[in-house]
Amino acid sequence: MERLLHAIDSAMLGRWADAESELRSLEDPTQAEVVQRLLQLVDQLQRTEAARVRHLATLRHEIGNPLAIAQANVEGMLDGVLDRSDERLRGIQEAIEAAGALAHDLAHTPRESAEMLPIRIDTFNVCALIAAEAASVHGLAASKDVQLTYTACGMHYDACTMYRGDPTRVGQILRNVMINAVRYTPPGGKVEMRCDRPDGELTVVISDSGPGIGSEELPHVFEAGFRGKAATRRAPGSGLGLAVVDQLLKRIGGNARVESIEGSGTTFVIKLPAATL
Repeated sequence: MERLLHAIDSAMLGRWADAESELRSLEDPTQAEVVQRLLQLVDQLQRTEAARVRHLATLRHEIGNPLAIAQANVEGMLDGVLDRSDERLRGIQEAIEAAGALAHDLAHTPRESAEMLPIRIDTFNVCALIAAEAASVHGLAASKDVQLTYTACGMHYDACTMYRGDPTRVGQILRNVMINAVRYTPPGGKVEMRCDRPDGELTVVISDSGPGIGSEELPHVFEAGFRGKAATRRAPGSGLGLAVVDQLLKRIGGNARVESIEGSGTTFVIKLPAATL
């Protein structure tokens, strides 16, 4: 009984390996059913805690991105590098609102991975959102002496002005890829974003003049925690941003592909399908 209680204490303290080892070492056949149920409980607790840790790490990363944008714009205006305009102030406001919307999810502990990034469908002007996201990241790019340009298709499609989707999540997707591009583009480099609707599907292309990604690393760029050799050398990071992009695109039925040659920059092609009515 003492060893059984010790195993339970270890589980309560989050020492999962110790709890499992203690339980599996018990040989009393009269306790076999209890031991098996406790092992199942320890496994469930371990998976729940792992989901909670992933949830908090993802939220810390995602809240940090819009706050970094707001900070870069404020610092740029104070230093005289950026103009103090109403448009830039609105971008700062929107970045803070985006951080607040994501912080809202801190109160919700997900029971499973699908709940970590909830989708909330609304109707909005996706062209305006794309332009606003590009404008908001401009300050961050300017602080690094990186030129960021955005080219809209200019067609004013009804499907874009009355787009059905989740504006918070679409903003996250674009913001993460743009910030990633700016972060790994050296001073004096360029980041270019353009959008179009080939075959009726909204496609956003984001290209940079950064160090590129080796062919052996390309299959792993959307894996949580993965950071390529060039990325590790150039800037600190968690390796979560593109993993979040991949998760969100899967949730909304979109996809992204990456094209890169080491030493020659990287291009992300993002497809954003609208939700069906």
